[in-house]
Amino acid sequence: MKVGRDLAGQLGYQVQLVQPLAHDAARAALSHLEITPARATALLLIRSNPGCSQSALGGALNVNRSSAMKIVDLLEGRGLIRRAPSADPRAHALELTEEGEAFADEVEAALGRYESAFFGVLSEAERVALLEMLRRLHQR
Repeated sequence: MKVGRDLAGQLGYQVQLVQPLAHDAARAALSHLEITPARATALLLIRSNPGCSQSALGGALNVNRSSAMKIVDLLEGRGLIRRAPSADPRAHALELTEEGEAFADEVEAALGRYESAFFGVLSEAERVALLEMLRRLHQR
């Protein structure tokens, strides 16, 4: 379908077009590890925030409580994370297991290869600039 100049110049529309392509490429890059991009993101967030709560993880992933619980249950079931006692008796502190630490390294490497391939059409300077612009938009 032809995109008129009214849409061709819309940043939001262009982001909508790129997002599913990026997600599909990330999914393919992680498929050999049998983990989805959402679960991989959760794993890396827990690694960066040891002791975080399931609620905090859900907030960072922008998912509801039920979805966060499913992700945590799946990661725990694979032996990648554990629920530990927390200062708040109503919550658990999430931590990576030794296996989870090693697996997170594999995930990070796979995502690095995906980023290089998917965003390889951009120069290094363009990638840095795009990343900074997206961060600013997210923080506003």
